[in-house]
Amino acid sequence: MSIWLIGLAVTLVSGIAATLYFWLVRRPRDEMSYGLHALSGLRWREFSKLVLAAMAERGLVEAIPEQQESREPQSTFLLARGEERWLLSCKHGSAYRIAAAPVQELAASIRLGAARGGILATEGKVEKEGRDAAQGTTIELLDGPRLWPEVRHLIEPALLDEITRYASGRAKRHTSISWLGAVTLGALAMAAWSGTHPARDEAPAPPAPAAVARPETPASPPPVAQESFQEPTDAELEAQMASVLKALSKTPGITRGVWQTKLTLSIDRTASEKEVWPWICLELERYPALRASRVQLNPPPGSSEPVRWRQCKTM
Repeated sequence: MSIWLIGLAVTLVSGIAATLYFWLVRRPRDEMSYGLHALSGLRWREFSKLVLAAMAERGLVEAIPEQQESREPQSTFLLARGEERWLLSCKHGSAYRIAAAPVQELAASIRLGAARGGILATEGKVEKEGRDAAQGTTIELLDGPRLWPEVRHLIEPALLDEITRYASGRAKRHTSISWLGAVTLGALAMAAWSGTHPARDEAPAPPAPAAVARPETPASPPPVAQESFQEPTDAELEAQMASVLKALSKTPGITRGVWQTKLTLSIDRTASEKEVWPWICLELERYPALRASRVQLNPPPGSSEPVRWRQCKTM
């Protein structure tokens, strides 16, 4: 078999496999993850209306719609399908980890209200204890992976376009990297094949005539190319700082960002540090002059968490 055919086959097989994975498996996961992150930035009323609209497509409509006029946030809604009554419980926030207590509370409300069953919806995650508590009951659990298909087509088109662009862009970047890796694997396969299957028809080379040994002068190593970095002007730096603040102001879970100094950024957040930190670094690392900025992460209002200081990159 030709060595070139082996290299080409390895490259195509690994590259196509990686492409299928990133577009058919990873891209939907990224879209769901970013979509749930975006849902957690909605107001309580907006999230409740989104879930109610998804339930309406099932034929479950709100039995007492005038309650929506109240300005107080609701977490439980009475739904009706014909003569049947259902209770919908909304737990808004991607940080929710539903254990047994909320499920048992909903089950008690179903019994007291003589309802047919209940639905618990959240962008967060239902833990094993919560799923065990729902066993044997008429409660349906809609956590993040189960809730997203229900509401995906109901969110605003502009937000959905942003979510799909993010997931597709990430899939394209990873696909490009995977093809570079596939070419490398093909080259390694060619090298391994040539090492284990040497050419058989080559005639042995005649011995070279004896030559007087001469001291070899070691060749000087080529100069190492250094990455050039041009320090931005004050006007350029101000523009880059303003661009970071503008991007972060649109990030769910971040309420405000302020540059205290040219290398110190203060962030007010409502979401967890784990949720907002990747987005902060994503914006700072766009600009080499800001990559090593110190970031002051202020805790959410009413939280007992301490102020955290972090850096995306070090000098």
